[in-house]
This record gives sequence, structure tokens and C-alpha cells, in this order.
Amino acid sequence: MKKYKEINKDKLVNGPDVFAETFSVELYMKEKPVILESALLANIKKYCGNVELAGNKDNNTTFAFMDHILEYKNVSVPVSIIISVIYDRPDQEKLKNSLGQSGNFANRESIEQCKYRVLVTDIMAIGLDYTKRVELFQKALYGIVEVMQCEGIHFPLTEQVISREDYLENNPLNDDYDMLFGILNVRLFKVEGVKNEYIMDTLGLSAVGLCDLQCHFKNLDPNHISDLLYSYGYYIFDNQDAADTLETVEGINEDDIWKCRHEVSIAKPERVVLDINPGNEYSGGSRR
Repeated sequence: MKKYKEINKDKLVNGPDVFAETFSVELYMKEKPVILESALLANIKKYCGNVELAGNKDNNTTFAFMDHILEYKNVSVPVSIIISVIYDRPDQEKLKNSLGQSGNFANRESIEQCKYRVLVTDIMAIGLDYTKRVELFQKALYGIVEVMQCEGIHFPLTEQVISREDYLENNPLNDDYDMLFGILNVRLFKVEGVKNEYIMDTLGLSAVGLCDLQCHFKNLDPNHISDLLYSYGYYIFDNQDAADTLETVEGINEDDIWKCRHEVSIAKPERVVLDINPGNEYSGGSRR
């Protein structure tokens, strides 16, 4: 993780490294899943090109992306994705947190009734450019979800749950495809004991080696702050070094110019974020 110098402080602040060495999502199912290797291989190929079945052992099925061979300790290894059937119960606290940050997911009871999970994980992908890594993972996941019925898709790294129907509407072959759907989330936290005061942040950019954002505010519409954070989140994803130089951002009104600086995040996971200050009138807490 990069080190950022906080304004008016001499020391460098470097939060825990939250870079994700693997991406993992969980497909929640009521019935025991059946892994259809041929159908999965054909569908992943449709979106990812040159893919081979690399192994099937102990409830783990591995597909290798043969156009993406990386060197690890003098050995050439293909980037791969593993589909694993999981029989133990999920971490209920983590699932509860994610459901609480998934405002568009309405099928909570169905998820909580699921007895089975399928874990989809990339391996050996850490050496890819972050944009290619996200693209490959998302396209492979889409091909898998098309074949496998599930009640919902849990992205633990970004604390959100997405319905299968919503995920499949975002087809990689469409012109309006959103590659960050599921990979980037905006979270909302109400500050207890204070009227109309909130903390909002992005979650997901730090996992790919970039910088998340946060805003601690009061008496502003959270929907407007959400739009702002998503907008700058996409900007940072598209411009790798943008967070290094951003000192101001455009606020929610036409003439708003809001200052920003690097700080340690208020909400967990602890990480260095780009904090957006909406000014004295709207700034939350003691920050000015």
C-alpha cells in the first residue's frame, strides 16, 4: 500500500495492507450445487477466450486462462479461477454487515435460508494489471452465474449482496457494461446520537491497490453523497494516480469546491482513504 502524508502532520500514515491477493465471492444456494464442467467451460470461454479445465479435485474445479501466463519463482503459471463447493455455514456477522450495506437487495430471507455456498476465487492473478484482473474475474464470474442458479451473490471484499437477476442484467457484451458492479460499493453509517450526521465511504478500491474515499457529513442528502463517491471512485479506478494529486473535488452543487486529504479511514477495514471535507457548514464531527 502507498504511504500518504497527512496534512499538518510530520509522520507518514500507512494503514494495514488491505490489498486483496485473491478475489472471492460466494454464490448462495438452497439446493446442493451440481458443477457442470462442460457447460461452465463453454460459458467462461464465451466471455474470457482461451480457457481450459485445469483440474477437478475435492469439491474444487479449476479453470485456467491460457492467454494470461505469469512467472512465479521461475515457473510459468496461468491465472486461474477456482469454483469450490462449501458445506459449512457462512460467517453470519459478515453476511449481516453486507446485507446492511446492500440497499438494492430485497431477498434477505431467502439468503439466510441457504444451506450451500459456491466460492469463486481467482488465483495467481496478483501479477496482472488491476484493470485486467477485475475484467477477467468479472467476466468469468458472469459466465459462472449464467450457468449456476443461486439466490444471491455475496462480495465480502466490498460488503454487498447482489441478486442473480441484477448481476445478469450487467452483461459484459453490452455497450453499457459496468465492470465495477460488485467490485465497488458505497457504504452508509449513521452516527449514533447525532441528528442527520453520517459517514459514507467507498469499499473496493483499496483491494485493487488504489485509494478509497470517505466523507463525514451532516445535513446533506446521503443519496447525493453516494453519487459523488461513486463518481470519483470510478474516476480513480480509470486514473491510477488520481488520488495522489487530488486536493479538491467538485461538490454536490454547481459551485461547490470541497477540499480533500489523505487520512486513516473512520470505518473498518482500517486503510488510508481520500477524505472529502464538505466545509464547515456540513462537515461532521470535529473535522474542519
